[in-house]
Amino acid sequence: MMPKHSRAIAVITGDVIGSSRYSASAREKLDRLLRQAFADAERRFPRAIHTRMAFRITAGDEFQCVISEIPRAFDILTYVRAVAAGGGLDPPVRFRASVGVGELSTPKRTSPYEQDGTAFVRAREGLEDMAKDRSPVRWTKLRTDSPEIDEPVDAVLCLADYLEQSWTVPQWEAVRWSILGLTRKEIAKKLGIAHQNVTKRLLAAGWPHFEIAVAFLRSALGQLSGTPRRVQQPLAPN
Repeated sequence: MMPKHSRAIAVITGDVIGSSRYSASAREKLDRLLRQAFADAERRFPRAIHTRMAFRITAGDEFQCVISEIPRAFDILTYVRAVAAGGGLDPPVRFRASVGVGELSTPKRTSPYEQDGTAFVRAREGLEDMAKDRSPVRWTKLRTDSPEIDEPVDAVLCLADYLEQSWTVPQWEAVRWSILGLTRKEIAKKLGIAHQNVTKRLLAAGWPHFEIAVAFLRSALGQLSGTPRRVQQPLAPN
């Protein structure tokens, strides 16, 4: 565990799965779509984003951002994935992502690629591990300095990743609003469908089980936040 006086952050480093399948025009849309998804997440989770997302195209459609509210890292990651999946690209956008928790050893800068620290190293290690394994069913990793947290979290993420593999775009749309805490009726109004259909989408996606996994991940990450503090709830959507 990190010393209580240390400033802990979470770094999300990700790369788009199968980006070479997209045409030149679709890749431009992919870039805009991911930027819009992260901008939306910044609005939904105010003060949670420490350093905005930046791309490193030379590394293969890779992106990175820094999260200051560590317990919200997987909520934000799931939300961004949901927004990206519903962005209209064919095939829908999917990406691997590794969350590294640790220290920030440089001052805050405009791009996360200009920053450094153990959180960045750990996020990179997790992404490289997934690349080495070449597993089609692993999308998410967590790396910290606490094996007693990493090991159970990895087991939960393994099952969560498996659930996400089969989600359709309509299911991702329902998950997007569920991660913000909307009721079935509120989601139905957003999507312009009957609330019974929202329930069907969420049940088909295994949301009741996924929701438990997210709550566990939020609690596990809360142990790594340094000074305990109240986690801010996401903003209600307009």
